[in-house]
Amino acid sequence: MKHAPLALILCLLASPALAQDAPDMEITLTPAAPGDDGFVRRLDVAIRFEQAGTTPSLIEMPITRHTVPTSATGILGFALTDDEGFLPNTVQDETLDDADQTRKWTPERAPQGTVTIAYSVRIDPDLPELARPQYEMRTRNGVFSGAGLSFLPLPADDVARNVTLRWNLSAMPKGAVGLSSLGTGSLTSTEPLTPADLASSYFMAGTLHSYRKDNFFAGWDSPFAFDGSELMQWAADLQEFYGDFFQIRPEHFGVFARVNTANPGSGIGLKDSFAFTYDEAMGPDEPKNLLAHEMLHAWVNSLDRSMDQVDGFASSWFGEGLAVHYQRLLPYRAGLISAEQFLQDLNSTAGRYYTNIMMHVPNDQIGAGFWKDTRIRVLPYDRGSLYFAKVDAQIRAASDGKRSLDDIVRAMLQEREAGRPMDLPLWKRLLEAELGQQGIDEFEAMLTGAEVVVPADAFGPCFTRVSTPLRRFDLGFAPASLLTPERKVSGLKPGSNAEMAGLRDGDRILNSFSQDGLQGDQTRTLDLKIVRGDDTLSISYKPRGEEVPAWQWISQNCGDKAP
Repeated sequence: MKHAPLALILCLLASPALAQDAPDMEITLTPAAPGDDGFVRRLDVAIRFEQAGTTPSLIEMPITRHTVPTSATGILGFALTDDEGFLPNTVQDETLDDADQTRKWTPERAPQGTVTIAYSVRIDPDLPELARPQYEMRTRNGVFSGAGLSFLPLPADDVARNVTLRWNLSAMPKGAVGLSSLGTGSLTSTEPLTPADLASSYFMAGTLHSYRKDNFFAGWDSPFAFDGSELMQWAADLQEFYGDFFQIRPEHFGVFARVNTANPGSGIGLKDSFAFTYDEAMGPDEPKNLLAHEMLHAWVNSLDRSMDQVDGFASSWFGEGLAVHYQRLLPYRAGLISAEQFLQDLNSTAGRYYTNIMMHVPNDQIGAGFWKDTRIRVLPYDRGSLYFAKVDAQIRAASDGKRSLDDIVRAMLQEREAGRPMDLPLWKRLLEAELGQQGIDEFEAMLTGAEVVVPADAFGPCFTRVSTPLRRFDLGFAPASLLTPERKVSGLKPGSNAEMAGLRDGDRILNSFSQDGLQGDQTRTLDLKIVRGDDTLSISYKPRGEEVPAWQWISQNCGDKAP
């Protein structure tokens, strides 16, 4: 998937000067020496922080986040102390929803002064690769990596603290480097950071590959099949263009990449950074859409949530939809992708949307189905992006080309920069000012699942809309089969490509695969490795069903003039 469910909850603000009156926090990370096989199997962690919150629980850490298991159950030698010494505590696990569990530590007496947490984390090199957000701790080639939420118990409050991060790499080979979303090496944050900021930061250390240009830096754990520095140079150039376009420039921005053969091309948005996966077969252009999308989340992110938007999915049409809309448009304007690449990305999105049998699922039902059905999971991205393309075309038409969606987005970001809410009421006020009540009515219809029809000339005179017959994505069996521990096929559809290829109810699927990318590619084959009785079999087929008309765009040979 070229996006990631953690991007729904982050936003980048201009970095203020270090707050003198903010409490402090220190984090020291000490990785063990890699073995002869290149695996770093242990990380020692020490966290000291000034107690400033008023919540009953002192610290907390996810057990699972967006269905991904963390290291919470693999912590060793956990010790919690304060200025009076040992701090007795009770541990309680809480289930938040189908995808999220958290662990909370509650002190049995009032903490005094500075709280210290010390423990070790096991990093399992044999952990099966996951086709899920890449939060969990991983190690290979003398490098380890993971999101903060996967290994850091943090204060159970929303207090912003001045954070000092120290890397102790004395056990690592010469040349080892520590990178994080905070920057390169040991450092003190240039702005106070909340526990949520640290949870959504990434950490990577070891004998990694790296790139740096001005305020942009990148690290990856294994060689690409191409020159990785050239790709990161492209990303740095695009990041600079984004800063000019949005008229906001982050103090620094980091990119982290690691190998995952089960789900290459997956990404997660993070604090001032993002992480993505790749494999040895990935070509030099394949990560560019992903890079373009995730870097956009540093500027264009989710709306500020209201009380009825507790899970973030209710506003994901905005952050994810805008990111997909701009991930092709801005690189094209910057001259960093061709007209052909622009069309490939646009038509992949449009094809996936117009063939999606779940197209009409209302926005308020996306959260319930997000982790259960890929056809629902992609809706905020596909429906949102095409909605914004439609709005952009309508604003340009209503203003005779003098205004566009860009003006609304910049105005919203300026409100956030000024410390005012960037929320749904703001979006609706700006939308109504441009398009009147009709704009509001069409927006509300989009949220209820009405089909979004993008005007034929939405992308300028160089691209023409055409109706093209495409086939719906169809696994041929119940998607819920993949959510069970044994992953046994059930609900096999008679006459489906899956049945004709030889798949049967009761077959146990052994391999993982990314359904999101598969859904968007009409030509891709699904390759399954299954167990049936005593036999292990390979079955391949195209996961496609009925043919339906879908809107696509073709070039009018206008060169590389961007819309």
